[in-house]
Amino acid sequence: MNLLLFIKQAFLAIRGNKLRSFLSTLGIIIGISSFVIMLAIGEGTKQQMLSYFADSSNVVNIDTNEGPNQDGKPKSSLGKNIFTEEITSEILEKVPHAQKLLLEYNLSSNPRAIYKAKDIGGALKVIPKNFFSIKKGKIMLGTYFGQDDYDEERKVAIIGYKLVRKVFGTENPIGKKLSIGGEIFSVSGVLEEKGYDFDEGIFIPNTTAKKYFGKTEISRFMVFADKDENVDSLKKDLGYFLLKRSGLDNYSDVKFRLSTNKDMMKQISDMSKSFTYFLVGIGAISLVVGGIGIMNIMLVSVTERTREIGIRKAIGATNFNIMYQFLIEAIILTLIGSLIAIGLSYGLARVINNFSPPDLGFKCIINTNILVIAIAVSVTMGLSFGLMPAYKAARLKPIDALHFE
Repeated sequence: MNLLLFIKQAFLAIRGNKLRSFLSTLGIIIGISSFVIMLAIGEGTKQQMLSYFADSSNVVNIDTNEGPNQDGKPKSSLGKNIFTEEITSEILEKVPHAQKLLLEYNLSSNPRAIYKAKDIGGALKVIPKNFFSIKKGKIMLGTYFGQDDYDEERKVAIIGYKLVRKVFGTENPIGKKLSIGGEIFSVSGVLEEKGYDFDEGIFIPNTTAKKYFGKTEISRFMVFADKDENVDSLKKDLGYFLLKRSGLDNYSDVKFRLSTNKDMMKQISDMSKSFTYFLVGIGAISLVVGGIGIMNIMLVSVTERTREIGIRKAIGATNFNIMYQFLIEAIILTLIGSLIAIGLSYGLARVINNFSPPDLGFKCIINTNILVIAIAVSVTMGLSFGLMPAYKAARLKPIDALHFE
């Protein structure tokens, strides 16, 4: 017997018992679709987080927040406070491969954003003039901050895509008034969807923040290397430069931390793998349940077709032929179930992406790797859970099988 004949016989057996075949594939459909969606959520989460750093893989971050010393005490008395706006030009002039620099600020206060007497949430971002050009944030409505907005300390705000959808719905937000920390700000622009904290951000000029909300502190310097391959050299040279400017002799007492976006991307990938493995573990439970369903239905099929097996053996079919036939049938059942599940998963992914609340901020991405894994898993399940019924069928003796009622 050749493979094509086995496949033809398997399809005939499946067509002859449509209800039983449907019930046996139902568990597989649920299991594989759960498995695919879990992988898609993990992939979507990873891609969305990595996209935030994709345009800035050549960045070295200088975090200026003071952490504890080795003895657990704050480092407030160590070194000089060198992290001011004046040091930016010095870094660009004296540190090799430093091409441009972006500052991130923290406010000493924590002003809340209010619209129509409701706290709208969102992350308040204090930004310098070059923020959007460097971060590649694009305006979909309204305008960017102009030089006059900074010079005249105007109370204007640009809002992220998802926050606008959540707060204003289909209303045009341009010109709407927000109360931020008790001060009335006018919405001057809306950002295109970008991902991560961009979409939930409320952005205001740093000069305005200083005037109305008190002290602003530089929380991070983002130093851009001239080329991606020079990032590690830039990190090393920045470390030496800042150590010297701090008046310290070694890194154990520094009040800053250096990291690269490449390091962060690697950490995100590692965390994403762990998250995906966790989700796959959850999906695997439903796969096992579906596989047990296939095995039970195949055992019933062996019992119902005992006389057929006896006849086949009587006219020359070997144990291998019988075993092969039932294994092929189990694999085809799981493949049919997995193909239906993949189609269902695409539909579910589309629903999740279109209708999930904006503040959840995740997407399902079904790529080729996920499809290959799903097909491979279904074939493995067909082999694994079809093996016992196939072995039972192959072990039947022709005489006993022919006398079976």
